[in-house]
Amino acid sequence: MSVNESITPEPILHLGLGFMASKTLLSAVELNIFTVLARGGRDRASIAAEVGLHPRSSADFLDALVSLGLLNRDDEGIYHNSPTAEIFLDRAKPSYVGGILEMANARLFGFWDNLTDALRTGTQQNEVTHTGAPFFATLSQDPSRGATSSTA
Repeated sequence: MSVNESITPEPILHLGLGFMASKTLLSAVELNIFTVLARGGRDRASIAAEVGLHPRSSADFLDALVSLGLLNRDDEGIYHNSPTAEIFLDRAKPSYVGGILEMANARLFGFWDNLTDALRTGTQQNEVTHTGAPFFATLSQDPSRGATSSTA
């Protein structure tokens, strides 16, 4: 079988490495990047200081958010939310959708890391696996892990 030059591995690689973009967004929501920038544009050092980013990682992280279309950076190095992030990722706005992302980051991301094991063993991949308690009983013990934990 010969390789058709119009067929590339790009879609497979994009899908297989999609967790990188996802975790970048989830970490930015957790760090409150978009709410900080909703108050006005900031430079890298100012953002890093406010949200607790290490100087070694801050430039790459913020520029990854630019490449994902979630932030914009002007010629002076000032970062701003993209229009979509401004509307949907600022905790202070009623249009905030980050609550579901917070839940995905705090609860689901780790469980999905064990998917292959679950497929092989049939082991549940939720709170029951670790505590023996039903999901909703465990979730109610820690309201910050729920999908509605989007407090400002």
